[in-house]
Amino acid sequence: MLLADEQTAGRGRAGKARWVTPARTSIAASVILRPHLNPAQLGALAMLGGLTVVDAVHRACGVVSALKWPNDVIVGGRKMGGVLIESSLAGGGLDYAVVGFGLNGNLPAAGLGPLPDAALPATTLLEEVGRPVSREAFVVALLQALDDRYAALRAQRQAALLDDFRAALDTLGRPIRLTCPGEIVDGVAEDVTEDGALVVRLDGGARRTFAYGDVTVRPPPRPGDPPSGRS
Repeated sequence: MLLADEQTAGRGRAGKARWVTPARTSIAASVILRPHLNPAQLGALAMLGGLTVVDAVHRACGVVSALKWPNDVIVGGRKMGGVLIESSLAGGGLDYAVVGFGLNGNLPAAGLGPLPDAALPATTLLEEVGRPVSREAFVVALLQALDDRYAALRAQRQAALLDDFRAALDTLGRPIRLTCPGEIVDGVAEDVTEDGALVVRLDGGARRTFAYGDVTVRPPPRPGDPPSGRS
């Protein structure tokens, strides 16, 4: 594991956002893995990364967190952090993958300033626990959770991983707007596939699967509201 004490130019998914981690406050860590997976199974690593953080937050802090598809860690509808997977392929297979973890730690949410991803308000470990959290103890919990999840993945228990991912996803069953390159769609998030892709029932009735995109939860429609017109 590589653990940064301070971060001044962290990258978000697809390089769209740059993150700053104040010194000695938060968790900015990366772990390199070499699982025997084919490229079509990379979604399993994204599920593993998100569930690792959910497990660690509960073990170290007693706080129940959830996931917003595809990679945000949330508590009570507020964003605490996220997970980023970067991989390298060789010979038609996966050579290695780097799992990056970023969590807001011992600082007030108000001190974070405007977030690069403003879809959700922010929260921190300090805000949720009500006291400073030992970064060392949290990293130990994170590594233990990762070891448990990774052992299950290597033992080919991916069905259990998928079930846990579905249970942790706050996105499922909710009306959403999904933005992906060249397209914006509205619908209801119905399910995730075995590789972590999101299944959406569009407002027009069609059912589509999306491997990537940015999700915003929409308020439920009120009686008499016109259709959104995006599908």
